Amino acid sequence: MMPPPQFFVRTWENTYRPEWKDMTILDWVHNHNSDNNHMVKKLAGKVQLMPADGMDLMRAKKTVWQRMIVGVMEEMEESVYRFNTVLGINAKTEKKYNKCMKQFFGGSGKGNINSHSHPKIEKGH
Repeated sequence: MMPPPQFFVRTWENTYRPEWKDMTILDWVHNHNSDNNHMVKKLAGKVQLMPADGMDLMRAKKTVWQRMIVGVMEEMEESVYRFNTVLGINAKTEKKYNKCMKQFFGGSGKGNINSHSHPKIEKGH
């Protein structure tokens, strides 16, 4: 059985809006989408001034499906190795690869990545 998820306050996220926590995607799109589909355009290979349409959304979804990689904080070293594998980064392609990996993970597997603690919050806040 998996442990319950833990929730953290992301103090560096200055765009978080608590009043949006129960908002549906459709409500956001119709009433709060002031970015003019910026991310869809970016993922579809368009510039901001170009209009986005349904085909662009399909292209953006395909990009996410093919290119997005998810990591797990509790398994940061493994996640970084997976990112590197997908991106083709290794000791043969990058001169500083070993130095960088050692800097962040050391020999013990416990490194400096995300060493800043975050206060826990209760679900629903």
